[in-house]
Amino acid sequence: MGKWLPGISRRSQARIQNRVSRLGARMAGGPRLEFRARLREQLMEMPPEEELQERQVLPSRPRPRAGLFSRLLCATLAVSMVMAGILTYESMPGDTFYPLKRAAESTLFHLSSDDAERADRSFDYAETRAQEVEELLGSNQGKNDLIGETLQAMEETTRSAVTSLTQVRRRDAKSAGELKRFVQKQRHQIEGMLPRMDAEDQKKANGYLTYIDGLAAPN
Repeated sequence: MGKWLPGISRRSQARIQNRVSRLGARMAGGPRLEFRARLREQLMEMPPEEELQERQVLPSRPRPRAGLFSRLLCATLAVSMVMAGILTYESMPGDTFYPLKRAAESTLFHLSSDDAERADRSFDYAETRAQEVEELLGSNQGKNDLIGETLQAMEETTRSAVTSLTQVRRRDAKSAGELKRFVQKQRHQIEGMLPRMDAEDQKKANGYLTYIDGLAAPN
């Protein structure tokens, strides 16, 4: 600062040096007591480091709740699926959902674990076909053409059950008893429907009765 500064007189330069000296004297004593007191209070009020780290972690955003429309849509779909299942289960030959019923039966048949289970399912399906024939005979919608088809499906299903039992190759009391029960139930049901059938359907039904009368437990 002792050097000559261009454009500033020696008197001005001396005045500046005096001000800088006084400012340095004031700053040499460190910060004021008031400043240090305020700083101490602020430091005491600060949370610990662990709490600061927890605050820095962003909270997970809550998932938005499904709107009313989404809930109604899900409920509608669930009800529709239940109603479709009921309509499929109760469908009759000629109904819209009847092919789905037969497809479901076929799927369960092929998913069976062994021949014994496949035979049991086939006997159940044959009894279902007999019930369908009885429903068709009592219907006023003139579905006579479907009666013969259902009788044919009943016989094919029964033959499938007997084939599965033959592959099991067992002749225990349980198998013989189940087969006897099935034959008696089918005979009683079909014989009761014969008077309501036309000549062609009676011929198919009598052929089926002849077949089940010859059934015996497989060797």
